[in-house]
Amino acid sequence: MTEQFEVVGMEAFYTREKANKGIALPLYLPTGERADHWIHVRGIDSDEFRAAEAERKREALRIAMIEDPKERTLAIADARASLLAALVIDWSFAEPCTLENMKRFFREAPQLADSIDRAASRRDLFFREASRAPDADHGGDELRRPASPESDSAEPGEKPNDPTHNRDTDQANGQADSTQEN
Repeated sequence: MTEQFEVVGMEAFYTREKANKGIALPLYLPTGERADHWIHVRGIDSDEFRAAEAERKREALRIAMIEDPKERTLAIADARASLLAALVIDWSFAEPCTLENMKRFFREAPQLADSIDRAASRRDLFFREASRAPDADHGGDELRRPASPESDSAEPGEKPNDPTHNRDTDQANGQADSTQEN
């Protein structure tokens, strides 16, 4: 039996536009409870991230020449935070979404920095209609979710379509046991 494939044009492989548009990610507290906050992030194929990634590579040469190990470690952390900040379009916090505020947020909430990094790398998230960015007409408060958990590959007890949800925290708190899909 011959397998048949749907013929698609080049446009079916384009990711840049959707990565530039971004998606809204709901945020979870360290306890695993969903917060009333979100972060609107770009994908790794976005123009902004690609430019920041090129700058970080140039910066790596300068950082490599720093002799003091503590100073070098701080410079590496700062460069990573700047790169992650290039993924963030907006957020629901009262504080302005500035580079310095984002860096402080990532330093103090590293679990969310890691979640944003993972989500931005998952190209499929940017192609889901339900994962669109917050509706500007609602001040960014409305998050769109899939109509049913079956549309995601969520395990029982897991929150569907939530790349920011930290499954490790759930396991540590004795909640649903699931495997990491990334």
